[in-house]
Amino acid sequence: MTVSDTALRAALRLYPAAYRSERGAELSTVFAETTAGAGAGACLREAFDLGAYGLRLRLGLTPAGLPGRALAAAAPFAVGAAAGQAGLVLAVTAKEGAPGLDASRSMWALLMLLSVLPLASLAAALFGNWRPARLLALPSVTVVPAAAVLGYWAATGAVPPFSVLAAVSAFSVPGVLWSLAVPAAPADLLGRVSRLGRSAMLAGLLFGFVGSGVQGLTRIGSAGGPASAPVLVLGLGLAVMAFLGARRGQVAPLALLLAVLPSGLGIVAGELAGNLRASLALLPVVLVVGVGVAVALRSTRERSPAGPEAALPSVE
Repeated sequence: MTVSDTALRAALRLYPAAYRSERGAELSTVFAETTAGAGAGACLREAFDLGAYGLRLRLGLTPAGLPGRALAAAAPFAVGAAAGQAGLVLAVTAKEGAPGLDASRSMWALLMLLSVLPLASLAAALFGNWRPARLLALPSVTVVPAAAVLGYWAATGAVPPFSVLAAVSAFSVPGVLWSLAVPAAPADLLGRVSRLGRSAMLAGLLFGFVGSGVQGLTRIGSAGGPASAPVLVLGLGLAVMAFLGARRGQVAPLALLLAVLPSGLGIVAGELAGNLRASLALLPVVLVVGVGVAVALRSTRERSPAGPEAALPSVE
């Protein structure tokens, strides 16, 4: 079996079973014609694109799927919130200074660059250009972990201990999820930004800055922390609203849940990093919220109207 055959089989496995049974042969034919005479690298790229579309179909992240439309609706808030958290890192770095700057100038230059990327993505998105937010998502999610590792190393000359890495990783959860929301949303739905979209971006910017600051002060800088129960109860309420709205084909409740859920997950991650035993009490609520979100997404895929996902993905 060639590399091309193995890649094609792996890509087709990502498609829903019914879709694969109906159109798998046609997809295989198009793939074979497109990659005829191509090298292994080109075959892998085509298989990646083919599989990525199959995964979108499976998750409902298409322009016709309700999860895809909800994620696109939440994207303006998400790109603003990710920039807000990165802006907080940038502000703290500027205020506190860079320890060991003379000895580790390149480290801090990298940190400053990583902190600016989400802000640059937000600036472009404000004018309807979503390409930077999609391209810079992966480097943007490294802002907080890089700040921890480089900052600790510059100050002490040593690698941060596990407790510091765990706390900072928990702090970075919301920013990671917000940054990845844009590339996960259907590109066809991320076009011109309305006045409401710009307002959502600015609201997300404020939410990400203030919310991340509170989380950072309570979970990283001190022993105490905010009460997680109210936040999780709010998350549970939003999950119920999203489920009921999804049954009616409504986008707004699910979009609201996807916009604010990263912040709640960040608090849960902070609890887990800070006190594993105490955080076990939160698991029932977390599981209920998680199941509610999964059921809501499942029901939306089943109720999605026929649309772009009925067409074959382009592998050219």
